[in-house]
Amino acid sequence: MREIIAIYWKEISDAMRDRRTLMMVLASSLLLVPVLLFVFSTVMSQVESQAVDRTVLAVNMKDAPGLENYILRQGYQIKQAPADYEEKSRTKELTKPVLLIAENFENTLAQAKRVELEIAYDTSNRQAEMGLGPLRRLLNGYVQERSGLDLMMRGVSPELLQMIAVKERHISRPDERKVTITGMLPMVLIMAIVMGGMFAAIDSTAGERERGSLEPLMMNPVSGLQLAVGKTAAVASVSVLIVILTVTSFFPAQSVIANEALRAEFQFGVKDALAFLVVLVPLAAALSSLQVALSLTCKTFKEANVRNQLLSLTVSFLPLFFILNPGKEPAWLGWVPVMAQTQMMNQVLKGELVSLSAIAIALAVCSAIVVASLLFVAKKMRQVVME
Repeated sequence: MREIIAIYWKEISDAMRDRRTLMMVLASSLLLVPVLLFVFSTVMSQVESQAVDRTVLAVNMKDAPGLENYILRQGYQIKQAPADYEEKSRTKELTKPVLLIAENFENTLAQAKRVELEIAYDTSNRQAEMGLGPLRRLLNGYVQERSGLDLMMRGVSPELLQMIAVKERHISRPDERKVTITGMLPMVLIMAIVMGGMFAAIDSTAGERERGSLEPLMMNPVSGLQLAVGKTAAVASVSVLIVILTVTSFFPAQSVIANEALRAEFQFGVKDALAFLVVLVPLAAALSSLQVALSLTCKTFKEANVRNQLLSLTVSFLPLFFILNPGKEPAWLGWVPVMAQTQMMNQVLKGELVSLSAIAIALAVCSAIVVASLLFVAKKMRQVVME
């Protein structure tokens, strides 16, 4: 144990020596979640502002007095669109879509002829596109009202055309939290883990091989297993530190959320943080051991960097399964590293209890990965000297 601790502190000292890389990793782990939540909340606020802004930009509204009356009755204001609305929409000076009304709109309707309403907006103008939904709902309401009045004028009840009423009934628990954008946070945490421990893993293995300092280290009276445990523990410590800092950043991140709905949705407390740590610490150890094993098979820092980048990319994209497949998760997901942790973190974000069996399975799988990686690294350490 004395030799393992000595190797551990030696690797920690080496990792701390590269201050620039260390500060970059630590700063990103602290700032990533607050920045993402701030950006997400700002975008949501822009979408909601379009829904709240009760203004309609229109061209030729004078030919549609009935439509004008309906829009005003819904609490909207009508403004004349500028003559150069197309150019201003392209340059993003206009932040709303423009309603185009055909000439003699009302007279054409009175003759029971089909007429069209056009909505003009530039598809590259994201703010204008956000206002498309509210305007469509407003016009659909007008169409339904006008159709109902026309039927009544002909002595036909509008209810005959709508004999079925559709209602929604929500069956979620009262204490269940809604998860929308915050469902991406587990993926952010996974990325922080794999990126946080990667540089330490590469430097302690392929980096030392390239510098020629790994062979002298193995000439000391220590076994390959002691070297494997010491190096892996050091890399895992860096990864766990990244996990703690990233999870801790969730607390100040709540204060920078600029959207009320997202702030109400993202209720992250101490119990949630502890649950995240229980889920993520074993995963950090497993991924660190894999990174050490993978890096040891490389002779140069560059080669190890490329392989670890591929591993990081693969691991980071696994949580996308839950976005692409929003249905019921199959039972085998609990046995798949990263995906099992993502599933449990989503349950925590929803306010659900994570079962002890799920935690036990994830812990067993992570432990198996750590043991297998340590045995591989211990065997590979002695082979490196002979190469």
